[in-house]
Amino acid sequence: MSDVDNNVYLTLTDKNSDEFILEHNKEALILSKNETIARIAHELVSIPAALVRLKWQNRREIYPLQVKEEIYGAVINAIIELKPELRDKILGRLEANYQHLLARETATLRLSRKLSDGEYHTTTVTTVVTPETSNQKAAPEKQEKTAGTKLK
Repeated sequence: MSDVDNNVYLTLTDKNSDEFILEHNKEALILSKNETIARIAHELVSIPAALVRLKWQNRREIYPLQVKEEIYGAVINAIIELKPELRDKILGRLEANYQHLLARETATLRLSRKLSDGEYHTTTVTTVVTPETSNQKAAPEKQEKTAGTKLK
């Protein structure tokens, strides 16, 4: 009896009832779409803000790295105090490593921005037909067998 209660006719004719139901469903879909768009737009955050949020969320993992950095700095200072002749060599190597990391981070951020802006497209692999394969009419069994082989 509950099934009968759910199927209440809204108008006397079926045509008007169907149109009303379609219109109601259309409005519900539009509202759902607008809510989804609003939710997604609300979730979009700038890259620096996202990095700050990630840093805050991962602060327990970052703290030991900061302690390790301070220990390494203290050790490097102690080595430089004991052997001043190594100062330029140590600082030069530190600067080279820093520049390498900076370049990699810059490239990663550039790629992330292109991905978020929709400007980056992955490379596509184009299939090259060699003259040997274009002239031959191989049997389907042979084509399947050689399909996985590597061309040189």
